[in-house]
Amino acid sequence: MHDQNASKLAKLPSEASPDDPLALDATEMAAAIRSGALSPVVLVERALERAEAVQSQLNAFVVIRREEALEAARVAEREAVKARESGAALGALHGVPVALKDMTPTKGDIWTEGSRLFDGRIADHDATIASALLGAGAILLAKTTTPEFAWSSRTDSPLWGVTRNPYDPSRTSGGSSGGAGVAVATGCVPLAEGSDMGGSIRIPASCCGVIGFKPSLGRIPYTGLPNAFDPLSHWGPLARTCRDAALFLDVTQGGFGPDGVPRNGDVGYDLAPMERFAARVGALDPARLRVGVSVDLGCYEVDAVIADNLHAAANALARMGADVEMVDVAFPADHAALWDREWAVWQAFYYGEAAAGREDELDPEMRALIEEGRQIRAIDYRQGEIMRTMMWRSLAPILRRCDVLLCPTLARDVPSADGLLPPGYVTADGRLREVTMTGAFNLLARLPALSVPSGVSATGLPTGVQIVGRPGDDLTALQVGALIEGAVGAQRSPAGSFGQ
Repeated sequence: MHDQNASKLAKLPSEASPDDPLALDATEMAAAIRSGALSPVVLVERALERAEAVQSQLNAFVVIRREEALEAARVAEREAVKARESGAALGALHGVPVALKDMTPTKGDIWTEGSRLFDGRIADHDATIASALLGAGAILLAKTTTPEFAWSSRTDSPLWGVTRNPYDPSRTSGGSSGGAGVAVATGCVPLAEGSDMGGSIRIPASCCGVIGFKPSLGRIPYTGLPNAFDPLSHWGPLARTCRDAALFLDVTQGGFGPDGVPRNGDVGYDLAPMERFAARVGALDPARLRVGVSVDLGCYEVDAVIADNLHAAANALARMGADVEMVDVAFPADHAALWDREWAVWQAFYYGEAAAGREDELDPEMRALIEEGRQIRAIDYRQGEIMRTMMWRSLAPILRRCDVLLCPTLARDVPSADGLLPPGYVTADGRLREVTMTGAFNLLARLPALSVPSGVSATGLPTGVQIVGRPGDDLTALQVGALIEGAVGAQRSPAGSFGQ
């Protein structure tokens, strides 16, 4: 392992003022509210001011819930006072502002999924993940932008327009949870919900310099679709810290899985992995850790600075005492094409009927994607299971001896916010020239995958390292993320550009 970018391990100063409550993470906010050191009303007022400033420049939200959030904050303050007087417990996120994605219904709010097809639709229910967060005392500050039907790695929809990167507005915030990435990076909220079918949490996390976690499939039961057996779809957090991502899991995991088995310690069934994460996220002894590192997953062409940042993160773990080794992952270049095929069928299956006869209202690339999905034969689609099997056979021996695999989140620098995305292609020497390196871990959906900031690119934009855990082992992925987070340090915050 080389250490070319060791200097990037120094912590970068935040632009946020030390007395700014928005500079706290969710764990600190909740503790300060419980103790009486922080008023939920003051916190939400500051968050609303920040959100409105961010919205005017970056377009991160489809709605900012000013009146609703302030009323919820007033109620939270009264409840916090009563709890201090009586000794009653408060929810783990009591009074903490959060944001949810426009893909996720919240009762009484617009729910457009970024599409003209659903312009003006009002949700008549809360998604289960929304109910879990609100049940833990969180205050819904805003709904965040998404590309149409969450289809793209860039957030740009025909209904809401372009969402821009807080470090450089000419660049994308990533997608499809791009608005969520901006909301966390700029300090509007410490936690935001995202959905991830091919990297839609991890991509914006990398682009915006925050934490993004795709939990193992079923950790947070995905009820956002009529199909409870969907193999690609995950809900998860975008967060400022790994401990906040762990806290998000604590309050949202569990429930009944599609097999009818109760999860998370329901009566009569105790599934050991459904443990509490936040209290243990900082408890890993690095000397007991084995880490595999792959720059390219066997097929990607990766920018040199991104590779250097990956090595710097791995070297930081090695200096802590972890056993770090380079490993040979043998994913074929056409595995990315497999995810593209799965995604086309996904879109055609879930949205083809709604779009029938209204195709001219769709994003042109979405229209083409749905048409492509309609043409794919079932026998070809099932062939993808063989490719998944080949990928797993390559990765399984590595994860038998290594606790986690490290690789980049993006292979290339953050793309432009405007114009066409750079096309993926296979180079003359058989390398895949593609921006994202995330879709493989939706095809292998039981593997948790966490993106943590790893430094900056040649242009000064954030880069991310992806931490892939063993099937169902979300805790170790978060623990390793916390170690890297502590070593690499926080990305320079863009919050100062939007007021204190």
